[in-house]
Amino acid sequence: MSSLKNDENIINDKQNSKEILHNYVTKKFTSQPYSCQWISNSCSVITVGKKTTGGISKGDIKIHQLEFDDTSSEPKLNLVYENEFTNPFRCMSFFKQSNQQQSDNRKFITGDFNGQISEWDSDICDIPIWGIKNAHQGCISAIDAFGDNLVVCGGKDGTIKVYDTRIKPNNNNTSSSSSLITTFEQTNKNNCWSICTNDNNIISGFENGDLNIYNLKTNTIQSTIKVNGGICSIDSNDRSNILNQFLITTNKSFISEMSLNKNSNNNIEFKDYEINKNPNQTIWSGVYSPWNKKDNENIFTVAQGDGSVSMYRDDCKLIDRVLVSDLPILSLDYSKDRKGLLCCISLKKQLSILISPY
Repeated sequence: MSSLKNDENIINDKQNSKEILHNYVTKKFTSQPYSCQWISNSCSVITVGKKTTGGISKGDIKIHQLEFDDTSSEPKLNLVYENEFTNPFRCMSFFKQSNQQQSDNRKFITGDFNGQISEWDSDICDIPIWGIKNAHQGCISAIDAFGDNLVVCGGKDGTIKVYDTRIKPNNNNTSSSSSLITTFEQTNKNNCWSICTNDNNIISGFENGDLNIYNLKTNTIQSTIKVNGGICSIDSNDRSNILNQFLITTNKSFISEMSLNKNSNNNIEFKDYEINKNPNQTIWSGVYSPWNKKDNENIFTVAQGDGSVSMYRDDCKLIDRVLVSDLPILSLDYSKDRKGLLCCISLKKQLSILISPY
């Protein structure tokens, strides 16, 4: 296998071609991944999901490393770690920083179908280093982590909970609520599908179209709006001020760029864009590029229900689109260390690496 420098030469060659978004390499799984993210300071991708053996569903964590095979002139995704666990995983998050760059902290948080959250070290994934068994009643659908210790998760029970991983459960009782900082209740108990947080605010999206903004300093709801469709994902272009501009995707084939205005009304300003003629196509995930910040231009990429990945500029101007699978793309992530690398997973049980100059 070649060195990382040779991998980067291949990436640069693709970036200089007329093709903007390129499906570089795909690896098929026997398990179903639900979330994928790049590991900090590496060319490795971690996936979490579900593995079914003998009719029993287990949790599955895999780590694949992107390498280039000199003998075949083809990129490879080599499996470097795999393990199964008691509960299937639904979501995951590394700890994000205010400068939009992923920190040197290689620890990550998972939420599973049984309501448990766990913190892991990506270098040694065999045993969680922290966890709460009954963080939610039922499935944890969304999770986000910020700084070195703040974890925000949303569940099927309609609540959003904030945890501090520095506080260990009392007497090693992982059902203890000692790590719980606060809980936000939604009156109609809709499933929370998406979360974006920093140490000041939480943006949360629900299956019924409610978008709620919470203030972590006062533990109150700051603003709310109703959109047409369940909110599948939320991402901000600036983690130091997530309310300045953020992107939501929905299950009604449209996305919206939003911001909270600076006046005392706390109104949410938004621009909606329909990106598919099928009104019921789910846009499972949308993320801003961490690399293209010049001239105040934002670039974002979305994962679509038809198996394609699409890249847009501000005002939803299509840059390029690539068909990755014939089943929906569930999750995608930009590498914060290697410009031009994206990863995504699909319902076809596969992991794909994409290349782009953005």
